[in-house]
Amino acid sequence: MSIAALLLFIRALSLTLPLWLVAGWSAAEAAIFFLVADIPISWIAVRSGTRAAILAAIVAALASAAGALAMWVWAQHDPSGAAATMAALPGIDGGLIGEAADRLHHGPHAVLAGSFTGIPFKLFALEAAREGNFTFLLLAPLLRLPRFLAVALLSGTVSRWLSRRTTGRQRLALLISLWTAFYAWYFSAMPR
Repeated sequence: MSIAALLLFIRALSLTLPLWLVAGWSAAEAAIFFLVADIPISWIAVRSGTRAAILAAIVAALASAAGALAMWVWAQHDPSGAAATMAALPGIDGGLIGEAADRLHHGPHAVLAGSFTGIPFKLFALEAAREGNFTFLLLAPLLRLPRFLAVALLSGTVSRWLSRRTTGRQRLALLISLWTAFYAWYFSAMPR
């Protein structure tokens, strides 16, 4: 899916600014950005509810194909540069790149499982480019959607439950605190 096609899809749905943000964030995260698209999906769940977050998850999954395509094209033209850039990102090293390659070789189910274990999606795109595996790009939205939907459903459910006890601002503050704590742990536990 090209970026132009994705933009036309979003425009046809008359999506709001938060969904544009999700689309851009997801495409960037699938290519080089290192904070997951789950962040704006969960924010939408807290602000606008589970239905809006589910739509955000679908938009994010589709947009991730554009980011994966960008990574794939880059890695096809400059494999060593793309790999070096990935290894320089926070939380990524050669071992994690190798783990992504192993999972990609074991098929889509292993890649799907990898998306729940902290392996950045961009590393699968990097390896797919090394192998000339274009099918990976076609499957990208389906590989991303389950985790994005899980985040939308979990965030929406917890937010709805907390809404009886807290204000919207309090729930957003809690969400920011949880993502900050998660990334503090993630970057301390992951390489570098």
